[in-house]
Amino acid sequence: MPNLLELKQQGTQQSVKKIMNRKNNQIGWSGRERATLIGVCVAGIMLTTDITSVGVALDKIAQELNASLAGLQWVMNAYNLTFGAFLLSAGSLADLLGRRRVFTVGIVLFITAALLCGFSQTPTMLILFRTLEGICAALVLPSGTASIAYEFRDDSERAKAFGILGSSFGIGLALGPLLGGALTSALSWRWIFLINVPAGLAVLALAVSRMRESSDPETTRVDWLGFFTFTLCLFLFVYALIGGPELGWGSLKIVGALLGAVVFVALFILVERLQRRSMFDLELFRKPTFIAAQLLPVVASFGFVAPLIYIPLYFQSVSGYSPLKAGLALLLLTVPVSVVPTLVGRLAAHLPLRILLSTGLVLVGLGCLGMSGLEVNGGRAALLSGLLVTGIGTGIVNGLMDNLAVSVVSSERSGMAAGIFNTMRVVGDATAIAGAGAILIALTRSRLLDLLWGTSVVARDTAAGFANQVARGEINNAAASVSSAGREVFIQAATQSYVSALSNLLIIIACISFIGAVLILALVRAGDFFSAPNSKPQSS
Repeated sequence: MPNLLELKQQGTQQSVKKIMNRKNNQIGWSGRERATLIGVCVAGIMLTTDITSVGVALDKIAQELNASLAGLQWVMNAYNLTFGAFLLSAGSLADLLGRRRVFTVGIVLFITAALLCGFSQTPTMLILFRTLEGICAALVLPSGTASIAYEFRDDSERAKAFGILGSSFGIGLALGPLLGGALTSALSWRWIFLINVPAGLAVLALAVSRMRESSDPETTRVDWLGFFTFTLCLFLFVYALIGGPELGWGSLKIVGALLGAVVFVALFILVERLQRRSMFDLELFRKPTFIAAQLLPVVASFGFVAPLIYIPLYFQSVSGYSPLKAGLALLLLTVPVSVVPTLVGRLAAHLPLRILLSTGLVLVGLGCLGMSGLEVNGGRAALLSGLLVTGIGTGIVNGLMDNLAVSVVSSERSGMAAGIFNTMRVVGDATAIAGAGAILIALTRSRLLDLLWGTSVVARDTAAGFANQVARGEINNAAASVSSAGREVFIQAATQSYVSALSNLLIIIACISFIGAVLILALVRAGDFFSAPNSKPQSS
């Protein structure tokens, strides 16, 4: 039994801790914490901008480098392919070698790759250096995310920090097309890549020097078998998702890639079960919250990436918007994704994560239902308001899911957790693009055949081929191949088919979001979160 003196000392210590906590709350984040967060956020903007800015410059790249359509597709996809394939391996490498060290090497190599992209003289050179950029980006993202998780140990402060990080990703996605268009018009497409050089140097000079080193002391070697089997699995799977809509899901290359992915994922699971300290802790799947953290980016991608790609095509091909006007209308979707995460990060200290995340997905579903009311000659108000609601819902999810992913493991293994989560984020984007595209093409083809049935405008097999163009919003290009006598009928049928297919696609996405909300509500449990010590980590 403690005596009165011990009780008095304990009470005094608790009072001192309360006073110190109040002072810390008044003082705010330390310079080291700010530097870490700012550095990782700027890096996050660089990485996401590099995804979305290139698309607007493809025409100029094709003219200057004499690139084919296939070459342009690989300029876009090479970055995404290697980025997704190397994320988990890079996260585990950061746990072994040190998060600050891997982050620094990643930034230096990313700057170098961007510089090489900017001075590329052939399509092959540009594709090669974009591939290198993706690998470097994979080094930067999980090590940076893990550094934030290590630096911000307090739950509420960590939630705020990850909310700001989520905003940086939204800023990058929104800023990319605008920045890419401005740089291409005012200077050259090469500046889309060269702009990363001063930004990366600023991160090295102002942030990296103040970041704290951290690693997993129990990780003593590289899991090479896990590295190769998982990287090859992800490479083949993402390649199939990217190439499937273009080459056809039944093509030999795509079927072979998918079968290869299945073989390598089976080998990866076998290898990891035999490891003492595996690259991917399969035991985490015993935690429902961990499963929820991996489902979130996939579900969220359908609600955000699909509208981000296909709604602008509707604006331009059906509503007659210019590219600039379509981009401005899309700000209703992208601006909330940039602003809301910072706000919701503060709410996470007062409301359960599962409630906030489920609310975000419900809003995404409601927004997509609102957008599904689009028409050939109307429905603009519902579409624009739906974009706004979807953007707010996506912003809520983006502001919380990074924190959720790293909160189910100890800070020492946060690199691995960040790698797994960001891998699912990239795979989710690729799955959403490929899946939504396949659904849109199938729905468009079905509706177009129904509308043209019994007419002599085009043959049935020809109409099926035109559906691919119509689904991409290239209605006038498809109509150019139709005889002048039936062109007007074809344009009307194609427009109605496209609008109907897009409306049904949005309803399907809404259903995916609602199902996701129910699953998150059921899976996320407070008992699965890892309780980290509140004390600050020691400097290395």
